[in-house]
Amino acid sequence: VPGKPILSVHQTEENTLLVKWEPPLGAEGQVLGYRLQFGRKDVDPLATLEFSALEDKYIAPSIHKGATYVFKLAVKSRAGFGEEAVQELTTPEDIPKGYPQILEASNVTSMSVQFGWLPPVLAERNGAIVKYTVAYREAGSPGNLLEKDLPPSPENSYTLNGLKPNTAYDVKIRAHTSKGPGPYSPTVQYRTFQLDQGRTYRFLLPLSPSIWGWCREARELERSGQAQPGS
Repeated sequence: VPGKPILSVHQTEENTLLVKWEPPLGAEGQVLGYRLQFGRKDVDPLATLEFSALEDKYIAPSIHKGATYVFKLAVKSRAGFGEEAVQELTTPEDIPKGYPQILEASNVTSMSVQFGWLPPVLAERNGAIVKYTVAYREAGSPGNLLEKDLPPSPENSYTLNGLKPNTAYDVKIRAHTSKGPGPYSPTVQYRTFQLDQGRTYRFLLPLSPSIWGWCREARELERSGQAQPGS
């Protein structure tokens, strides 16, 4: 069985890699062809191509930025495939070309909104995501967006707290690589629920004006979210 071929990989253009090879030394007359397996190191399975004995190069298209690619080349002979030559190449990172996708599922209360998202698609990620920025504000408000930077996590979710009841909020998000931020996602709008109407107070005895006043005050405090538990 022939030994390892001589393999080299170079980036020629922004999204292509040039793969070149030579037969093993002393393998004249034994080479029937070549088998090339290649792809992103973090994606399975690798693509597989076969070449004739006369071919000595291949241009790999649609290469992503900020990714590590692995190439494995073996010589085909009458005895089968020989030992693989392996080369890796990491392409330079760039800012993300795409944006995260905010998921439809959410958890909304009268004063908070919890939502999740997916990272930009692999081809538009352009490197490792180092953080996300969530931007939000009251819908229709001329004020500046409030921004919150978040580290990436398996959950990729966040809860906006301290919101106004029965109010619409515009939310969007973008991803960052080490090179900087990508574009914001399309805006998603959430509306918080109305504040709970409060507790029902029941009295069996006739109420004095001072008690009625206390009841009204307690109801107003609950509506404004200021009532203390157990009060």
